[in-house]
Amino acid sequence: MQTKRIQCPQCGVVLDVKNSKNETVKEIICPSCKSMLKVNFERVQEPLDARTYYAPKMSMNEGETILGDRNAIKQNEQLSASLVHEGILYPLEEGRNIVGRKGNTSQATVQIATDDKFMSRQHISIDVTNMGDGMIKAVLSNYQNKNSTMIDGQPIESGDQIRLVDGNMITMGNTTVTFKMS
Repeated sequence: MQTKRIQCPQCGVVLDVKNSKNETVKEIICPSCKSMLKVNFERVQEPLDARTYYAPKMSMNEGETILGDRNAIKQNEQLSASLVHEGILYPLEEGRNIVGRKGNTSQATVQIATDDKFMSRQHISIDVTNMGDGMIKAVLSNYQNKNSTMIDGQPIESGDQIRLVDGNMITMGNTTVTFKMS
């Protein structure tokens, strides 16, 4: 199933549109302004049939299951989420993370070291949920601020809830951080 992030040309709301029926064009109604929107999707090929392969008992990886290559996530290993700014890693905890500019009066749980006065001390909220299968879900929303927030160049309005994916560029004021899952 494909998911495509779009912005309504009428009202500007950002939407994640799921293509569960493998359609090339999906028509939806914007939940905000009720405009009819057409979303184009690429045609996805059917998955290849997988074959079972039994490795020899004495394998190079000492029996651990590895998905993809040696740098991939091992089965049963928990993903973690973080933000990266200027090479500094800011880990996100499970639950609500309030992200903002570092300062003496900041009450943000994740404080980004920046002098950007357009980034609020409590700018966004990122809710991290363990999905129980080793996967996590991270959902971003604005948090009691009047300054601009964008994801991958698209503005986020008050009330929007955006599910983050690895590599999303989040701009708060003039400061940009990268969302990472590892």
